[in-house]
Amino acid sequence: MKRLIPLLIAFAMILSLSACGKKEAVGFSDQTRKAVADFTAMYGKDSADYKGNAYVVSDFDNTTAVFDITYQTIVCQLERMAFAMDAHELEMALAVGLDLNADQNADWIADITTAYSHLWNTYGPFTAAGVDEETQKAMQSDPWWMEFAAKMRAFLYHVEDTTPEEINYAWILYWFTGMTPNEVYDLFYRSCSEKETVESEWITWTSPKEIESLLGVIECAFQNGVSVTQDVKDMFTTFHDNGIDVWICSASHLDGVRAAVDAFGLSDCVTGVIGMTQAMENGVYAPSYDYENGYAWDNLGGGNWQASEYPIHALPGMEGKVTAVENALVPRYGCGPLAGFMDSSGDFNFCTEFDSMRFVICYNRANRKITEGAGLIAVLAVYQQETLGYDLAKANAAGDTYYVLQGRNENGLRTMRPSNETIRLDEKKAQLFANKDNEALLQYAIDHSMTTADFLNTFAKATSSDAAVNPLGLDFGHLDNYRGYHSVADPVSAEQQPAA
Repeated sequence: MKRLIPLLIAFAMILSLSACGKKEAVGFSDQTRKAVADFTAMYGKDSADYKGNAYVVSDFDNTTAVFDITYQTIVCQLERMAFAMDAHELEMALAVGLDLNADQNADWIADITTAYSHLWNTYGPFTAAGVDEETQKAMQSDPWWMEFAAKMRAFLYHVEDTTPEEINYAWILYWFTGMTPNEVYDLFYRSCSEKETVESEWITWTSPKEIESLLGVIECAFQNGVSVTQDVKDMFTTFHDNGIDVWICSASHLDGVRAAVDAFGLSDCVTGVIGMTQAMENGVYAPSYDYENGYAWDNLGGGNWQASEYPIHALPGMEGKVTAVENALVPRYGCGPLAGFMDSSGDFNFCTEFDSMRFVICYNRANRKITEGAGLIAVLAVYQQETLGYDLAKANAAGDTYYVLQGRNENGLRTMRPSNETIRLDEKKAQLFANKDNEALLQYAIDHSMTTADFLNTFAKATSSDAAVNPLGLDFGHLDNYRGYHSVADPVSAEQQPAA
């Protein structure tokens, strides 16, 4: 027995270590895997009704990728001072679209340009390529760099919080003023390549208290790391191999999205991209949005891209994503997309309005309230699954889009989870909804036996809890206007026109 005791203790320690070291299962949920397989079988090249014009549309930031490529790239830009503007040009670019008499915008810009001028005179002039490593090291030990970097990064949050989407979506483009398309591409490519292997973390920048300024000390926290999971790559490849084209439609810079597709190894399965289009003057980008000359771009493979013949005439966020797809992809294919992939209010319209839409994956951020589009879709997906008993076939037979909520783990190198719940960065517990309002909305849908159309048409428009007509008694919705669920029909061909 004495000999046996040490063995039992050792065995117990092994079991304990195994339990402590046990890694959480990764990958798509069974529900998502089945939906992807069913969708491919029903609408791919081997299906009886395949016509050769099948395509899907995916958002990029926090959908195709876990986290945001623009947010990561501007951090790299600040670290290297990769700017193609002098202080006056930066001041003009930052002011575009903003009311300088409101929200301390003038003070923000004054502090930022003062710091930038100091850095320019000490370490510049700066270029789109950024400074060398030796200069970067010296510069980042200078308090003036943190004064600039912290306030510049925080100013983006400030603009997002104080301006409407049509302004702040475009405003971030103006950081790239003075660069060529290739220089923007290179900046995003380098950032994506570097951040892909970085484990997720929160980073906080704080402007120095010893530097006298109008705003004083500003603190800014942001997420570090970005990647595309193998599950998403495999799904896109499956679609491509089965005759279903894959398009990216993103509110990031067009050149940045092209670079991300190449950097993350998606060039063999992504057909093309739609992105934000910045105006050009004399071969470099200017601080204004281009609604006239922005086009969908075709992926030729091997890092080669070509502008298509189809202009988007839109800013591809929220309602603008529907417009961009209508202008650039519907004429090309003769129909709307069969599937959509989303994470936010910016994707809500295109994932609900197209009558052609058969299947949607909503990647669960676990912080989306019912006053946000993705918060509504999160509730709807759970309702369809648990109450309506939908799978893809049942949903489509009922004339509905099938919504699936896919969880992820934002920690480490970022993975999908075999669940509809998400583990947020620096959290350990999986979370399904943002708060109890989501649960209340789900219960309301159950109690009232709502259809998918009833749900979306009732709750999409922004409605305050004290509105004269509010069935829920809580703030819900996010749109001022909503065209309605499945309101965008495929174009009618000449052969389908009724006889005169």
